[in-house]
Amino acid sequence: MEKKNVSEIKLLIVDDDKAVLESFKGSVERFNRDDDDKFKLYVAENLEQASDYIQYYKLDTAIIDLNLDNGAGLNNDDGNVAIHDLVNFFRIPIFILTGEPQKLKEEYRSKKNIQCFTRGSLTNAELLSKIRDEFLLKTIQYFSREGYLEKKINKFYWKNLQETIDSWKEVAEDHPDEINKILSRHTVASLNEELYVDGNIGSFDHYHPAEMYIIPPIKQHYHTGDILNKERELYIILNPACDIVNKNKLNYYTLAKIIQAVDIFEISSKDSAGKETYISSNLRSNNKVDRYHYLPKFATIDNEYVIDFQNLSVVSIGPNTNSGNANYIKDREAFIGQYQKIASISSPFLKDVIARFSLYYARQGQPKLL
Repeated sequence: MEKKNVSEIKLLIVDDDKAVLESFKGSVERFNRDDDDKFKLYVAENLEQASDYIQYYKLDTAIIDLNLDNGAGLNNDDGNVAIHDLVNFFRIPIFILTGEPQKLKEEYRSKKNIQCFTRGSLTNAELLSKIRDEFLLKTIQYFSREGYLEKKINKFYWKNLQETIDSWKEVAEDHPDEINKILSRHTVASLNEELYVDGNIGSFDHYHPAEMYIIPPIKQHYHTGDILNKERELYIILNPACDIVNKNKLNYYTLAKIIQAVDIFEISSKDSAGKETYISSNLRSNNKVDRYHYLPKFATIDNEYVIDFQNLSVVSIGPNTNSGNANYIKDREAFIGQYQKIASISSPFLKDVIARFSLYYARQGQPKLL
């Protein structure tokens, strides 16, 4: 029988109640006796102790009490400060266990990797099991300090960057305010270069549909490849990127309609209820289909869609968008702002969309010869 890999989960507990800490120590000891995966426990009774652990130890997860002054003072914010420090230092799941959940700051309530529980709503053992299950998720481990991403960056630093490090020092001296962005783009491009092919010459990796989208969009303003929602209708911006980033070149946003694939294509099979469900492989591979570009289902893109290059519309920019206007961007987006950005097409896939859009309108056909 193959031996299971045993994980050591470095857990920080921050609570000013000694009885709570002792209870967790006992629960961790029992958990470690009964489970293949083990907790290594770090205990902090106040914010100062917690800050030391956060700065100097590699942590995998944490349990935080929001009120760290034995209940005194309604405005005590030490628990939120500890969360702030964890968020700045780590990419880990954080668990709040408190009698005052209303004290959790709003900015943390929407983060799905920060889970808040009212004290007494679950046992120590139940919480430890939940933490163990969360830690073992591949997505959590990927971003951890000892995960795949860190290993790839470490490999890039020692194997690749060393060849040109002296030249990069010169770049840093010449562009001190921009070097972080410059190096970040170079690092991402270098990592992508390795991951783009699977190691076999001439063979490309298979991409997952999730890689096609950036959800939610990262760019602050409307940009090429943004997927927009207006009154439950979807659109994509297809302007050349150079027109969007140059103030004097954009007069209209060019939008193509996005429609459900099953609404327009010949369907060749039905499910048990008689509903047409089949979408051709030619469409999914964007093969032999000129007018449409396939968009797979993922997250908020809740169906299989196609971009219809023939179904175009334009949205004017705002009326006061001259280059000297301090509110240029705000004014320019006055009308397009009625459309809600829900996703962006990621760069490798956006190139294909724009290329297909250009080719569709470049078709001329050839006259028949006698």
